Amino acid sequence: MGDVILATPLVRQVRRTYPNARIDVCVQQRFAEVWRYNPNVHTVWEWDVHDPDATADDLKLSMRESLQGKQYDLVVDLQSNVRSRILRKGLSKHLVMLDKHRIEKLALVYLKRKPDVVIPIVDRYRATLDAYPLVLDVAGPDVWTEQDRLQGYYGPERRTGARISPNSLRIAVAAGAQHFTKRWPAARFAELCTMLTQVFGATCVLVGGPNDVAIGDEIVAMSGGTIERADGATTLASTIAALDSCDLALTNDTGVMHLASARRLPIVALFGSSVTALGFTPYGVPYTIVEVELSCRPCSHIGRASCPKQHFRCMNMITADRVLAAIADFVN
Repeated sequence: MGDVILATPLVRQVRRTYPNARIDVCVQQRFAEVWRYNPNVHTVWEWDVHDPDATADDLKLSMRESLQGKQYDLVVDLQSNVRSRILRKGLSKHLVMLDKHRIEKLALVYLKRKPDVVIPIVDRYRATLDAYPLVLDVAGPDVWTEQDRLQGYYGPERRTGARISPNSLRIAVAAGAQHFTKRWPAARFAELCTMLTQVFGATCVLVGGPNDVAIGDEIVAMSGGTIERADGATTLASTIAALDSCDLALTNDTGVMHLASARRLPIVALFGSSVTALGFTPYGVPYTIVEVELSCRPCSHIGRASCPKQHFRCMNMITADRVLAAIADFVN
């Protein structure tokens, strides 16, 4: 989901450069809600990649029929993988592809060789269209809701500045992540939620999908803090509603982190096996990354099911006190 959200600034800039263009997006069905209400997009083509009957040829046929049998003038491939190559074949007059910097990524993971310049993924996406100069902006990702679309403006733009009032402080807590090595332990989240309630009188709002409910149960069982449950959400709209009710997001390095940046929340993010040099930090919002410098980081560019060194120090050495201090920096 994070990759999809981070593509939204590019589409916005293409729309501003070519206001009369037809801009379509093709995305895995499970991420289609990211684009559903985006006014910069004409058609969202949803591909259920897990359905053997939903073939690339059928999807391309639908696209061509919508274009009266013609091709697109340009296809921008931001995935550049086997699936996207099959889909894009013969679909456009011109094609540009993302440079995934695979060698640089492998050198970082296996040789711990950091790049001289860290380029955020949003900027890497934009670089695919260097031959088509765009009207640039400095805004972050945007994930529109139905209400945003009906109102005709992007609601989160109302947020101003990085400072937060301690009165009625609400903190969105995204404790889940697909990969184990990206998850701060539930006991630490529970300890921190207790401290946030004691120090700031804060309410912690657990956010996430169905796979995050078990972690949420652990946090609630161990915490003495004030906690609301918005985890277990089956729609993006439910998570967005929870984020919009909060003042700050505390997240692991996961898709919810990028969703929080799209809703213009300041972010405190916990990085374990991943590192900022990979370029997947929050974009367009104030943020702080809490991490521990270790010679074994990063052990992967996406995350692992277990710690290869069996010590998991990258997360275990991040204390609740340290995260509390990072959050306090955002609070008046």
